[in-house]
Amino acid sequence: MRTPRFRTPLVAVALGAAAALAIACDDPFAEFLGDVPSVPLEATLFDFSTSRLQDPAAYDIIREQAVRVDQSSAWDFLFQIRDGASELVPFAAATDSTTDSGLIRSQETFDGVLEAPTEGYTLTTPLAATPGDVFIVRSRIDPSQVVACSVFAKIEILDVDLTERTLTFHIIGNPNCGDTVLEPGTHGDL
Repeated sequence: MRTPRFRTPLVAVALGAAAALAIACDDPFAEFLGDVPSVPLEATLFDFSTSRLQDPAAYDIIREQAVRVDQSSAWDFLFQIRDGASELVPFAAATDSTTDSGLIRSQETFDGVLEAPTEGYTLTTPLAATPGDVFIVRSRIDPSQVVACSVFAKIEILDVDLTERTLTFHIIGNPNCGDTVLEPGTHGDL
């Protein structure tokens, strides 16, 4: 018995669809993931201990903005000057509460940090921060996500002004919750 002619095109279409699915299954969410930005944001924080109430002392990694600690508890680290030295203070160190927000001092250059580790973050101790220092930062768990996960970013301290009591840094964060890749123009697999 001969195979009907219409099966050959159907088999070809089916094989093509299977191949496309196999490729897509490598990262089925790739279409929905944003790339790590190529241009860093810049932020300035004011000393938590002495700044005016209206001046932001903390940074929210998830929303990518400086925030006032009197208006929100949704932040990940703050800036303070203690005994004449500038420090970045993780949320749990400042509030005596539990959170996943943390920092790691990196030995890499800002551009050299291509991926964030998932463990090893300082959660409960302030870290000294001087111009040129590079940190990898992990946010608190993002409550807006279906799956509990953190956002990862890298920062470089650009300036500490002890007279004005400010700290300026630039930051590049991965917009995808749980994705540790920090190389601009790319994203990881979820």
